[in-house]
Amino acid sequence: MSMQILEKAKMIMKNGYVCDHCLGRTFAQLTKGTTNSIRGKAIRDIFAFSAESGEKIEIDEINIDNYDFRNVKRKIKKQKPTCKICGNFFDGLGSISKKAIDKLSKFEYDNFVVGTKVSGDIAGREENLWEEVGAEHCEPIKAEINRELGKLLEKKTGRKADFENPDIVILLDMDKNDIEIKPSQVWVYGLYQKLARGIPQTKWPCRNCGGRGCEKCDGKGKMYPTSVEEIIAKPLIKAAKASASSMHGAGREDIDARCLGWRPFVMELQHPMKRKLQLKKLEKEVNRDRRVKVKLVKFCSKETARKIKAAKLTKTYKIIVAFEKPINKDDIKKILGIKNLVKQRTPVRVAHRRADLVRERRILGLKGRIISKKEAEFFVKTEAGMYVKELVSGDDGRTEPSFTGITNNKAKVKALDVVEIGKIKV
Repeated sequence: MSMQILEKAKMIMKNGYVCDHCLGRTFAQLTKGTTNSIRGKAIRDIFAFSAESGEKIEIDEINIDNYDFRNVKRKIKKQKPTCKICGNFFDGLGSISKKAIDKLSKFEYDNFVVGTKVSGDIAGREENLWEEVGAEHCEPIKAEINRELGKLLEKKTGRKADFENPDIVILLDMDKNDIEIKPSQVWVYGLYQKLARGIPQTKWPCRNCGGRGCEKCDGKGKMYPTSVEEIIAKPLIKAAKASASSMHGAGREDIDARCLGWRPFVMELQHPMKRKLQLKKLEKEVNRDRRVKVKLVKFCSKETARKIKAAKLTKTYKIIVAFEKPINKDDIKKILGIKNLVKQRTPVRVAHRRADLVRERRILGLKGRIISKKEAEFFVKTEAGMYVKELVSGDDGRTEPSFTGITNNKAKVKALDVVEIGKIKV
């Protein structure tokens, strides 16, 4: 051991007692395959050997009071002194692990990771020590606590730590002397159809009260009684014993539109106590509600949810269009001639929540036929992001070309269905 290391150790032990953990942690970056406690004990042994041989050791001898010397007459102190850095925190790791295991017993998990919110007093004393002796070989106490508590929990639970995708985060708050269990979300990838009109995709908080409940929303806190998200999530939340859910869909259909094609989505279940869900059983339970049909395909990750949200999928719509004046075959022919890019300024109906921009979207396919004197049926395939209702109405000139503009005959959507949605690999 170099004199530099010994001199640092002397400075650490010069005034007051330092435990093996805190002593060894100052040299944590030196050597592999050992622990800070063993490092600290090895350094302490050298000073004890030196004292036994008669050398002047220049440390507070409280740091070697528990040694049974051969040649030097000293009384062994029965009571362990208190570490001036951690306050002998590591002696209590066993009881902390028991508290964690007791709380973990309520959760279903295969792996975990430990995190620590370090006491401000301890962090301050550690920083002062680093300023005094240098920090080039040091490790923060937080890292050692996480590792040592993790090792204890691995041994006692039979589960392994997973630093990348843990099922459970075990958070130790040193100031509160408490353990908080934070289960990671359960993510389920699926596909849905919306078979009824008048239902939004996700829960829609009341605009008047922001979800708190008021006279306008009859105290329910939302604009509509239910949503696709709520219908799908209800049995999943119950099975997972989750606190809440959030639905991430590949786009969304209008409230008054049906979605007869399969729309990809990811359901995020928050703070779940159970993770091993029987998806096929839950799929059948959701499908008892005739308004929505789902396929719960597999468990996935947050990355899948991000991919779904960012996906730009083509859509095919079936539209029943009502015209103000009677139509003929020439009108249909004109509409079917729309082949160029459609320019759409943000529609009036969504201007309150969307930036006022002009977007260009391409029509990829268009078929149509007359079904009555003033009505026609169209199948329109478009790029993602097309405002189909405005393609029909023209939105007072904000969308060009439009069915209204092409025919010089005011048109509006009478019924709208999404009949096909592009595929995405997940």
